[in-house]
Amino acid sequence: MTPDAQPHFWQVSPDNQTYTELCNALYERELLRLSQIPAAELPSLPKRLASLPFYIRRAASAIVRYQHELQLDSQNASWYGRQLSQCPANKQQAEPIARFYQKAAKPGLIVPVYVEEKTLEHIMLDSVDEVDVQQQRLHCNQHGWFSFSGMPLEVSNSDRFLLKPDKTMMAAACCGHQWLNRRKTEPRLLSLRELLLASRLNWRNFARPHTAQSN
Repeated sequence: MTPDAQPHFWQVSPDNQTYTELCNALYERELLRLSQIPAAELPSLPKRLASLPFYIRRAASAIVRYQHELQLDSQNASWYGRQLSQCPANKQQAEPIARFYQKAAKPGLIVPVYVEEKTLEHIMLDSVDEVDVQQQRLHCNQHGWFSFSGMPLEVSNSDRFLLKPDKTMMAAACCGHQWLNRRKTEPRLLSLRELLLASRLNWRNFARPHTAQSN
């Protein structure tokens, strides 16, 4: 076999290069997160480190396959898009939120959660894992119980508010947009869990009522 005919093992396709860049960025990010965990969580560190390669490969693969209108920055493992001058969560009202969840609430539903920490605002992604139709409430995997109207029902999530998923909210959440003192500030980096949730969204469904979700 001539040298010219030999396979170029180190020549990668754009998708492979993107995958490698995503893995590198996610490793750096998650190792930094793990280095900052509180002392009480140190016993779980070996298990979390052992599972890290699996979840990073899974997230990178999902992001590479994922198609939507946001732009991907593979070197930082993040999406970017136009940021509004103020947080769009402020425009949502309780009644339309309640109507949405009365019809659409179900386990696995991916939802946006508004978070305000002092004067810093952002929108996080979470998923529903329990629905209580009788009491008109639902439980989010990370952020706890909310009424169908979006109100927090626990002391631990009193600084959060459940939003109705739409294109604007989900784009802001996926891009990590933040607002400090009602003004745009530097975007945050999404957690590995949020990236996995974001890669399940089917953006074509946002134009249809009550179906802003994955396939």
